[in-house]
Amino acid sequence: MTELNKKGHEALIIAISVAVVAGMLIAAVLIAWWRFHPSMLTSEAGFFAAVALCPPFMLLRQVGGVEDSVLSLVMTEGTIVVANGSLYAGLAAFVYWALTSCRPRRS
Repeated sequence: MTELNKKGHEALIIAISVAVVAGMLIAAVLIAWWRFHPSMLTSEAGFFAAVALCPPFMLLRQVGGVEDSVLSLVMTEGTIVVANGSLYAGLAAFVYWALTSCRPRRS
């Protein structure tokens, strides 16, 4: 593998890793906020702002509330965290592809 190609892959791996961690962190913060202040994120404006940052957050509308069973909350919250990390990674990969395809190559 050439040195230039290897560095390109390293940049992609770093970008995707940072995006996954950022997506999971955003989802975890929103879930923690929902657990401690459920009325703030279940109002229309708060819910739409949360869904704009974390689209899988809309799954919480299907959960009965913080008083629901522990298993259903853990499964739903885990799904939201993993899904948001994956969405952010996909977006980072798309942006990386767009930047590397549209930008003229250095000689």
